[in-house]
Amino acid sequence: MPPAKNKTQITKCIVSFSHSKYDSRIAADNLSIAKAKSEISAGKNGISHLILRSRDDEIDRLKFLFLIHGIPVMCYALGNLLCSSLKEIVVVGSYEVEQVMNRFLHTVGTCGKTIRFVREDDRHLNLVHTLSLGREMLAPEIDELVLFQPGDLPFLYDLEKVLGYEENKSHDIVLWLNSRQKMFPEFNENPDSEFVKRNYHYRILNDNEKDLHDLKEPNLYPINFSRMESEIIDYLHSSRKDGQIINAGIKMALKNPIRIFKALPYLVDHSFGFSSKVQQVRPGDKYQFGMSSKNFHRSISNLLNIPITTTLHDDPSFVSDVDALEDWEDFESLTHFADDQGGLEEIHPFGKGLMEFRETTMPSLKKEIPMYQDFPAYLNHIYKTLEMDYDPFDSNGNYVSPNANTPEVAEAYRWYQKKCAGKTTL
Repeated sequence: MPPAKNKTQITKCIVSFSHSKYDSRIAADNLSIAKAKSEISAGKNGISHLILRSRDDEIDRLKFLFLIHGIPVMCYALGNLLCSSLKEIVVVGSYEVEQVMNRFLHTVGTCGKTIRFVREDDRHLNLVHTLSLGREMLAPEIDELVLFQPGDLPFLYDLEKVLGYEENKSHDIVLWLNSRQKMFPEFNENPDSEFVKRNYHYRILNDNEKDLHDLKEPNLYPINFSRMESEIIDYLHSSRKDGQIINAGIKMALKNPIRIFKALPYLVDHSFGFSSKVQQVRPGDKYQFGMSSKNFHRSISNLLNIPITTTLHDDPSFVSDVDALEDWEDFESLTHFADDQGGLEEIHPFGKGLMEFRETTMPSLKKEIPMYQDFPAYLNHIYKTLEMDYDPFDSNGNYVSPNANTPEVAEAYRWYQKKCAGKTTL
């Protein structure tokens, strides 16, 4: 395996406001309902009525276009990138995404960054094609990582620790893993402190084999495109939610069997020792997939023939995406709470620009984009079809969700207010 010698600082980014489509609304809704019912019956920590697109929708149910406090999710994500030290950004999305992006940048400016748009290919709505579209526009050098992230992370504005991470220099993929213990260290003693509810199916043991972490898959990837076989990212991304990342590596390695022999000692050590070590730390623990960090790094790096590393971060905004109606509510509740305290700029460094866009530009966009013409009624309809037992908005368009004033909302506000303090408000 050739060593990586990359530039440490990342200056280029692909942000995806694109997502796959189901063949019919019925199929998409059935999947969303079945998943939520399964989680409820299993007593899961996080319940998710997924926001899914379909090819027969009159209004494209694209989650990046959903409004949080009257502002599109994608604008929060763009604001995060504008706050960063990135220099070049490629946006991949639909025609409506392009409409919103152009109006947003016309209102708030580009902060000196080069921002280009490429239209999603409706025939190939998959990650590999999305990355290919972005890569062609960025033309990265052979010794630089590019940040890839989906555009549904509205409060992930502290990107500098990713862009300047020292391990970027010696690794071609860095997986920023979501550790429950790092993000919410007091969740056992104070359940309300865990203000982002997720299900953690994976386990990792650090070098100290008593240091057991519950993990959720990463949401962003620094990648060196020039060092990768084209299928790697698709395998990694498609397998990340079901714990099959080792199988993904083996699929790649079958093209070059010597890689399996290099990885075999670590896979054997894992097979004979990991489960018993977990049970020693936490008897009765059940999980989908787990590994020691040492075995994971070495086996995956050998299977994929590139140096890969992971890091366990402590920032809840990395895991707080908008995949489901419950996720949307988390942010709608948070921003309404902030409005009663000191405003959006108290919890988001681009809050002033976001609010300016809402007041000056959204009125005209509401006339142009069907989803926005009566967003409260649109959301209430979705809640009904997905068999939710309440409406998030009343007949006057006021946000009235029963989850609007939970202790977790106040906890989230305090966390983001502290995080935002000291950052430049644009």
